[in-house]
Amino acid sequence: MSGLSLHNTLGEDFPTFTLLSNHEIMEAVLKQPELGQTITRLRQEKQLTQEELVEMCNLNVRTLQRIEAGEVTPRDYTLRSLFNALEYDIEAVVGKVQRRSAIGRLQIAWIAGGVYFILGLFELVVDYIRFEEEITVYFSLIYTAVKILAGVSFVFFMIGFFEVGKQFKSSLLSISSFLMMGSLSVILLYDVISIFSDMTSEEFIMTKGAEAILFGGIDILFGIALFRMGDRLGVSARAAGTFEIISGALFLTVILAFLGTFTLLAANLLEVVLLYKCYTMISEEENM
Repeated sequence: MSGLSLHNTLGEDFPTFTLLSNHEIMEAVLKQPELGQTITRLRQEKQLTQEELVEMCNLNVRTLQRIEAGEVTPRDYTLRSLFNALEYDIEAVVGKVQRRSAIGRLQIAWIAGGVYFILGLFELVVDYIRFEEEITVYFSLIYTAVKILAGVSFVFFMIGFFEVGKQFKSSLLSISSFLMMGSLSVILLYDVISIFSDMTSEEFIMTKGAEAILFGGIDILFGIALFRMGDRLGVSARAAGTFEIISGALFLTVILAFLGTFTLLAANLLEVVLLYKCYTMISEEENM
């Protein structure tokens, strides 16, 4: 069994991309247009024309042209023939494809995290106004826009941690980040629906209390997952995990949930830094 190992700047091993079987290798590689671009690059590095390559693989030129253009996905046998002719390790290609995909997702995630952090501040303002001022149609639209944007950015933010959990083989981080996505999306959706309903303030507060308990439990789980990543990702992971655990505990009390909002903002900021750290580590390895 073989794999590719990434190394961070401290000399620690990054997660290993373990390639378990031929089928899994092919599943990872057989994706267009990256596959066609990779074959084109390898052929050009070998200074081979398309005509020369097809002679080595018993293909026709039109088939190779369509593969390189990303129009068709070759069969397993054809793909292996191409890589064998190009004298290139197919597992190395798999590793590059996986890393590039991870880099793209992590880049989007840390940017989305920064956007969510800013929107979190706006959320505090609109939630305060909702209870202190008379609600107008204009305010309802602003409130809805803030909540929707916050929800979308948070989903992309958590996808980053799902990716980190997958790469580091941390099932707890992957599962808890998925639960965080789902729970906050439901909460924000409820906020939007409730502002257009005839719900009384008492009913709204009671529902928010139940939400705080639900979210608090998931938040603690997510915090534990982050804290456990400290051995691989350092102090930033432990700090973010600690703030998440504290936030979750405050949410569980319900009456101190408003304090949990502020500690959660601190956790979010640390998590943006953490995702950016993962993004730069993998990017540097890819460019070496």
